[in-house]
Amino acid sequence: MKRIVYDVGRWPCFLHREARGLELASPSDPPLRRLEDELFEKLYAGEAEALADKDQDSKWAGWASAIHTACEQLPAFNRLADDTRGDADASALGVEELMEQLKPTIDEQNANQPQEETVRKLVREGAEAASAAVEEYRDAAAGLQQVMFGAGRSSGEGRRAVDDRKVGLARRLRGDPRLKRIAQLAGRFTRIAQQKRRTKVKHGAEEITDVELGNDLGRLLPVELVKLRHPRLHALALRDLLERKAMQYALTGKERLGKGPLVLLLDRSGSMEGDKDTWSTAVALALMGLAHTEHRTFAVVAFTDQIVFEAVVKPGENLNGDALDLPCTGGTDIDTAMARGLDIIDNNPGPLHEADMVLVTDGASPAERAVELKGQASNLGVTVLGIGIGVERHSLEPWCDVIEAVTDLNCVEDGVANALFAERT
Repeated sequence: MKRIVYDVGRWPCFLHREARGLELASPSDPPLRRLEDELFEKLYAGEAEALADKDQDSKWAGWASAIHTACEQLPAFNRLADDTRGDADASALGVEELMEQLKPTIDEQNANQPQEETVRKLVREGAEAASAAVEEYRDAAAGLQQVMFGAGRSSGEGRRAVDDRKVGLARRLRGDPRLKRIAQLAGRFTRIAQQKRRTKVKHGAEEITDVELGNDLGRLLPVELVKLRHPRLHALALRDLLERKAMQYALTGKERLGKGPLVLLLDRSGSMEGDKDTWSTAVALALMGLAHTEHRTFAVVAFTDQIVFEAVVKPGENLNGDALDLPCTGGTDIDTAMARGLDIIDNNPGPLHEADMVLVTDGASPAERAVELKGQASNLGVTVLGIGIGVERHSLEPWCDVIEAVTDLNCVEDGVANALFAERT
């Protein structure tokens, strides 16, 4: 499509508008929106096709060219383009940050060409802000990688109503501070889980099946090893290793069987509203990521004084995003939640007959069936971990084998992290 000085493809225009929730591109778009399409093309595709002089917008071409020239000459913008290439959400986020900085130079009524130094300064600041925003977005996206969002969401009373348009994740995160906070914590907790977990995958008789790119010295092709010894190619070889672009053998082998289900009992009583809800939901996402890595069935049972939501996620499947929007209301009945969790484990036995149940709650409840349920858990080979948020340990002892107390809802404390994520022996 003809924009101002560039011909931007219809597909990049569509991706840009979709990611930001904007109307589809049209020839009647105002100059600011057309410039944004051009900037998106450069960030997403890395280059844009210039229009012939006669096809450029005679009024706005000088104004837009000054901004594009500044972008092309600044390393900060080129680094941003390298980082966002092929990622529509990240590219759209980069455009928004750039335009936010460029606002002082833009007058949509007049095509006055801005001063070069001013534009360079603002583009540099915008690119740096965009790079930081993209990094933050990707950290958040990592925390939601096992969650499947259906349609987009718009504001509604109490709960967000389903919109009939797909909305980019970056836009969703910008419009939902709670989801953004959950995602950021989940990403952080997932990294902690990866550090705590000891990888014990033993490969069977491995065989070479293909050639791939990477930086595993033990699997490099002979031609790559020769480069390391060559005085002129040594630096090139090191660069390829650093960027994981060296040619290496691809191996396949057999991994050990996964364990039994990992079941999370998630308190959604009224007292969990706020930071407790955010922290516990982030823990749920981190545990789901752990189960996914270990090829385990993951189940979440949300409860108050009754079961209000449950989902069983098989290996390779994703959790429905609705699970992140559960309201906090009502009382607490741990007996009912644990009984349902044990039923799920009994109906989804793992190949190694090892299952884990995690109870996250900030309250106590009558323990009328606790002895019976704990015995049932023992018979099923289930280890029950209790995570108490602001409650005394003895309140969870009737149901749990291991208990950890949470005092800081901005992180996952080391004792809690070890209990949640470290390999159980």
